[in-house]
Amino acid sequence: MSVIHAQPQSLPSTGRLLKATAVAIAVAAVVLVTTVLPAEYGIDPTGIGTQLGLNVLGAPAEAAGGDAPVIEPAAAATVAKHDANYRTDSMSLMLAPGKGAEIKAHMSQGDTFVFHWTADAAVAVDMHGERVDAAKDEYTSYWIEREQSQASGTFTAPFDGSHGWYWLNRGDTPVTVQLDISGFQQDLYRP
Repeated sequence: MSVIHAQPQSLPSTGRLLKATAVAIAVAAVVLVTTVLPAEYGIDPTGIGTQLGLNVLGAPAEAAGGDAPVIEPAAAATVAKHDANYRTDSMSLMLAPGKGAEIKAHMSQGDTFVFHWTADAAVAVDMHGERVDAAKDEYTSYWIEREQSQASGTFTAPFDGSHGWYWLNRGDTPVTVQLDISGFQQDLYRP
């Protein structure tokens, strides 16, 4: 095994070390001013970053021409656990010309369902509900349309009672209405 001994005359002098350090600092400063500042922070004191296209890297997305979508913070989700059974019900009815009919579901306050209904022609519709002990012809309308051939949505019962739709055929030919609901309704029936 051989041992290498450094000779004092082969080591750099203090002057050479100071000169090499100064050159390294100068090169680092040039790199900082011409590339790092424009690319990372959008600061371009010399204009070289603009010529090289580096200032785009540090610019905000809209200034850079980026097409990344802006994502809004998510709203707090509403989740409700139900002790009632989840069910899916379907029912159809035929409306003679000038006649109307209802389909309803018994629900407790806060129960929810998702619905979709279609009619093979436009009908007038009134989505409404009656409280458990409501007087005859006492009800709350949620939405009324003069002519509609389909609708979809969600519904949450504002009170205990029956909730549903009344459809009226204003045309001269029979119309079939098909209703599908899924949720926490107790039943689906025709009054």
